Amino acid sequence: MEAVAHRELTETLSALEALHEAECVVLTKLDRAALDGITEQKLALCERLQALAAVRPPAPEHRSSLERIRRLAFKNRLLALHARDAVRTVLSEAGFTPPQQFGSHRPCAVQDGVRVNWKG
Repeated sequence: MEAVAHRELTETLSALEALHEAECVVLTKLDRAALDGITEQKLALCERLQALAAVRPPAPEHRSSLERIRRLAFKNRLLALHARDAVRTVLSEAGFTPPQQFGSHRPCAVQDGVRVNWKG
């Protein structure tokens, strides 16, 4: 039973890592339908991980996989925040929403001012 749980945990972590990699591609393409599907898959994998970890917690050999997943999740979070800010900036520039920071303390992706062509 414990060997099966260990194998399932390893497979689930691998699936979650692959899903985060796919999510990165989807975020750069801004494919909302694909992103919704990935979100559903991630929720299912997280529930499965929670159940598996209750039977057998991750072992030391899972650490590298968990670290890769953490880094991918962080990268995807940054991509999602950037995409949100870029879309809001475009909408604001087009006059569809009032200009504001929308709770973000980061500068807008597109800023007013002079743009200089350094290449000539």
